[in-house]
Amino acid sequence: MRQSPSKNIFVMFVLIFFISIFILFGIMEFRHTKNILDEYQGSLQKVAINKTNLFLEELKAVSSNGARKIEEGSDRQTLEAISSYDDRIVNVYLANQDGILDSASGIKENDFIEQLARQVLQQKTNQIWISDIYLDSLTHYYVTSLVVPLKDARGSLNRVLAISFRIDRYQKEMTQEFLDDHYEIAVFDRGNYPVLWPFPKETLAAFSHQQEDFYFNNTRYNITAAQIDQAPWKVYFFTKENNFETYRAITILVLVFALYACLYQLLVEFWGVNSSKTYFENIDFAIFNQINEGVILANNSGRIIFANEAAHILFADRKNNLRNVQLKEILGNYQADNKEKSSTITLRFKDKLLKAIHSPIIKKNRILGSLTVIRVFANEEGASFKVLDKLIDMLPQGILYVDKNHEISFVNLMAKCYLGNINKGTSIEVVDQELAGLIYNQIDSGEIKRSELPASGLACEIAPVYDDDGIYAGTLVVLLTSSFDGSQDGISRA
Repeated sequence: MRQSPSKNIFVMFVLIFFISIFILFGIMEFRHTKNILDEYQGSLQKVAINKTNLFLEELKAVSSNGARKIEEGSDRQTLEAISSYDDRIVNVYLANQDGILDSASGIKENDFIEQLARQVLQQKTNQIWISDIYLDSLTHYYVTSLVVPLKDARGSLNRVLAISFRIDRYQKEMTQEFLDDHYEIAVFDRGNYPVLWPFPKETLAAFSHQQEDFYFNNTRYNITAAQIDQAPWKVYFFTKENNFETYRAITILVLVFALYACLYQLLVEFWGVNSSKTYFENIDFAIFNQINEGVILANNSGRIIFANEAAHILFADRKNNLRNVQLKEILGNYQADNKEKSSTITLRFKDKLLKAIHSPIIKKNRILGSLTVIRVFANEEGASFKVLDKLIDMLPQGILYVDKNHEISFVNLMAKCYLGNINKGTSIEVVDQELAGLIYNQIDSGEIKRSELPASGLACEIAPVYDDDGIYAGTLVVLLTSSFDGSQDGISRA
């Protein structure tokens, strides 16, 4: 059983209310979830930064204690004692501008330590210097060296204490701590050497320290960078793209579209702009394609919702598809005196005279739309048009009609004599470019203009033609053998 309009409106109100609630709660829930994800990622980043900072602070503390131990004595036994402070220490060096003075291992040759000592002493700073990562030639561990400037009895900086620390334990702890398919971490030293790199080494060539995303195994990672406090190391966080924002936007758009559809249906029901198809509940509209007359159904706002094949054939030159076209574009600005009664309309369309029967569709005292049946007048009217064509063909003036596509749709015998044996469908530019230019200039003038064609010695009168809606339809051209002296074909004008 079909629902009443009032019940439909009530249902639409209920749907709109619930969809609005869903949209509101959806936005709040997405925002809450997004905040949770951001807080989780932020906490992971803080943990990574704190662990890296703690590792470097521990190395600084060991180096500072070693520097104080040097004040008691700077012999090899002291250096050996410093090397026992931490199991991550691989060697301890005492050096000056000239090179290595001594070491805990007894080795006094290390180009990297010598260069590092000269660099620190030249800067004349009291700060502990953290070196880049390098491969220790003695232990074959990757190490970082912390260099502490030392003062002599006069307070001048002339020596340094360099302690080399292994970084493998830090790398292992960080890898285990952040073993996650959705989250990766990388650490680089001052020279952009990878202290920690979570991807295969060959992928380093594709990484730039300024980029915001990184691709690995067809997976996109968002990159966030953070600098360690008072340290030359930099931490990069790789977060796998989860498309959360995309899903959120799609869901909200779907809900908004559903809300829009319900609002539209509510307005349709409220204003009575209902589909006139509801009047024919049990009729197959394809049956209208079997009749020769054009059949057009329009809703209450005058928009065509159905047109059979005959209607499409009748108006094929005007519209390719009649669906969703305003009915007034087909019937012109016709207004019925009484919208509740049927009326007959005569339409002149090209060389055809059409007769349209326009009738409203009324159900339960409501106008749902309209039904228009269109047919071509009987053959007598068509014969009269043929007689008119013969009459025009016999006129002493040349007459041709150029349609809106600038093609000749009608030409009489005299015009063919003046311009050559031209046929229908020929472009006016091909026939006479000078005449074509005059026609183009007169399209929007709205008035008849008399001009001269010097090349052919002809005069012409150009009259643009417009349809009932004021849209340009074509141009009528009358060709004369006279100039502007007032004579025509030897006959003087009165």
